[in-house]
Amino acid sequence: AAIWGSLLESKVDILVDASFASLDCTANSAVLGQASASTIIRNFDSAPQQNVWYPAALADAIAGKDLVNPTKPITDPTSKPHIVAQFNSQLDSPSCLSGSLAWYYGTDGNHGAKQDLLVVLLHELGHGLGFIGVTDGTTGIMSNNFPSVFEQHMFDSTAGLHWNQMTNAQRITSATNDQKVVWDGTSTTAAALKFLGGTPTLRISAPASLVKTYQINTAAFGPKLTVAGVNGTVAATQPIDGCAAITNGGSISGRIALIDRGTCNFTVKVKNAQLAGATAVIIADNVVASIPPLGGTDDTISIPTIGVSQADGAAIRAALGSNVTALIFADSSLLAGADTSGHPKLYVPTTFSDGSSMYHWDVSASPNLLMEPNISSDLPSNSVDLTLNEMLDIGWTMAAPAPSPTGRQPGRRGH
Repeated sequence: AAIWGSLLESKVDILVDASFASLDCTANSAVLGQASASTIIRNFDSAPQQNVWYPAALADAIAGKDLVNPTKPITDPTSKPHIVAQFNSQLDSPSCLSGSLAWYYGTDGNHGAKQDLLVVLLHELGHGLGFIGVTDGTTGIMSNNFPSVFEQHMFDSTAGLHWNQMTNAQRITSATNDQKVVWDGTSTTAAALKFLGGTPTLRISAPASLVKTYQINTAAFGPKLTVAGVNGTVAATQPIDGCAAITNGGSISGRIALIDRGTCNFTVKVKNAQLAGATAVIIADNVVASIPPLGGTDDTISIPTIGVSQADGAAIRAALGSNVTALIFADSSLLAGADTSGHPKLYVPTTFSDGSSMYHWDVSASPNLLMEPNISSDLPSNSVDLTLNEMLDIGWTMAAPAPSPTGRQPGRRGH
């Protein structure tokens, strides 16, 4: 709250109802947290636009008064919150993610293999403050058929339209138009040059049937791709899912390992390939029209990892009878996670994912961003990166600077 409060200006205190709750968690996946504005408001006094939804905290900040609790002080125990947030109480349980991940409750960023609660709090409060829209991705219907201020900056380059300009049917199509929906707010586009690096790229140069540049995802663990990259021959592991010790180490050593998704955590697969001498890993998805977001934490992994689609993985595997030569690198000519105009991409995978699709930055961003659908282990615990610029694009203003030596005081900040 102090971090967000130091960044955004509000004369109205922002009340957050935050709690631990038993959220979904299995041996392989977990919901870390969830949050949203308690209500959305339109056509209020001083609203910059009519018939446009604003999250409660932003509406209050613009109006300069508490629209959620117009007759009660914020200290009244019956006052309604502006943001409602929940965090998974199961994460510390051995049955959740097989006990491999637990909450780190410190604020110094030294979370190690644990999940940094502070980073998840920053992410979820970001949703509550305004990194969220009002469209049902499966029906394309906006709340009461009015857009939010967020939808006004969602641009589909295929349709050539913003989401508030589309029909319901067009929004349904756009919600799975992978890599083609971007955020075109001016503040965020300008800041992308500062935050984003070169685009992680897989380029195969032989055999001729595979020569092209492939769409990929990168891993949250291991080293980042460099401009020089890793160049080598691709070889398949045995077992093909990489979940046990590699039995064909002679074929894998000094090569880029191809591994199928499934059965065990990504970090287990990559560590087994690393122990067999692989220079990098390509993980092929096991779901049609999907590229796996590669989550996990293991500080001992020292080789880069990328994910490719099921179809691309199958094509590479089928060609391994001849030499498959690949270069995995960071293409400095294109910002990672942005289109050719420098607009950051939003996460709209070809298979709609409720709770993840549309209202997150795309997983192709590098370095990783706070508002991606998966919380990465390398996120700093004191930065909100491009999310601050998204907030400015939807109408927030920057908080006044800290008091100067002359004694002049800044405006009151929302916490």
